[in-house]
Amino acid sequence: MGFELLTELLGLQNYFVKDLKNENNKIFLSLVRQGYPKCPECGQYHIEASKDNRIQIVEDLSVFGKRCYIILNKFRIECQCGYRGTEHIEWLNRYDRVTVRYQKWIYAFCKRMTGIDVARIFGISKHTVYRLDKEGIKQELAEQKPINPKRISIDEISRKKGHRYATIISAPGERKVLEVVKGRKMIDLMPFFEQKGIKWCTNIEVVTMDAWLAYRKAIKKYCKDAIICFDHFHLAQYFSKAIDKLRIQESRKVDKDEKEIYKGSRWLLLRRPEKLRDDQKIKLDQLLEVNKNLFKAYILRDEFRNIFAGPSAHSRLIRLTLWIQKAKTSRISQITGFVKLIEKWEPFIRNSLREDCSNSFAEGINTKIRVIQRMAYGYKDFDYLRLKIIQQFNFRDIKSVFEES
Repeated sequence: MGFELLTELLGLQNYFVKDLKNENNKIFLSLVRQGYPKCPECGQYHIEASKDNRIQIVEDLSVFGKRCYIILNKFRIECQCGYRGTEHIEWLNRYDRVTVRYQKWIYAFCKRMTGIDVARIFGISKHTVYRLDKEGIKQELAEQKPINPKRISIDEISRKKGHRYATIISAPGERKVLEVVKGRKMIDLMPFFEQKGIKWCTNIEVVTMDAWLAYRKAIKKYCKDAIICFDHFHLAQYFSKAIDKLRIQESRKVDKDEKEIYKGSRWLLLRRPEKLRDDQKIKLDQLLEVNKNLFKAYILRDEFRNIFAGPSAHSRLIRLTLWIQKAKTSRISQITGFVKLIEKWEPFIRNSLREDCSNSFAEGINTKIRVIQRMAYGYKDFDYLRLKIIQQFNFRDIKSVFEES
């Protein structure tokens, strides 16, 4: 029986099919090399092949609903260039037990599905899927063009319970993730900026971030000419915490009969008015009617949000000045405490108002990262989590596995 057509269909360079077996719903193809072993370092062919060889079974893509395995002899060579190890095979990576095209299929599936689901479909272990996916991400990452942004965003994500954080450095203009750093201390960020180099850091003109001190220190050290802008979403979070503390304090002052009106009022105060239902608006109006301090805080909260909605940089700066003056006259300790923070960070807030920028892209990244973490039920391997985040934002588009690379 001739296997010329089967060899052509299989399309494995420098190998042809010698035998075929169908056992237990599996197809086994025995291959023979057509040529000589090749050194992976210098590319030299070894006419006098070493006697040191072993039979290896690798899995290829399934055919006719059956799993397909390839049996071949793999030689160990000792090259004049100094290389000692297994020969180079174009369609098989050095330590893999699957073909390159098999890995390509696994990688394509992993871009849209969980590793566990891919493992079930292909009938392999999830650890094999994770390994092949990581190799595919690293390969595609190495092929990406360098990103040289003029503006970057820095934000943190909760990696695990127990205050374990990671830092996401992104380029909002290019809508790309630049790096995922384990930790949020300055010493954690230093390797990223040092690896990028002085020229790359000098090119950065604007950096948006929250008020975390380590981020400011890193930027001032490496991107000395960059304008630091504080994100107003994080400032609003600080204000929301101040209002919530005020709500708790006010609820403790009233009698038991009046406590009912404070129950479930937390999100009524913090949520935007346009997102409240009619029944919620009625309950909120009742609360603000009986408590003047909460009414003042609620009005100041809306005015604070309107600062960043000004039509021009000048109007936004004027609104901030007027708001600070008004907030100081409230004589509410929680509000005046928040005002002190605003005055402390005022230069960076004014930069944000002038540049009209925020961390909205970084916040969107954080939301998507939580989805990635839930799909994997939490990544124990931080390096894999880092690669998945970069993959899902930088090169998530799927290419057809039938396209020639």
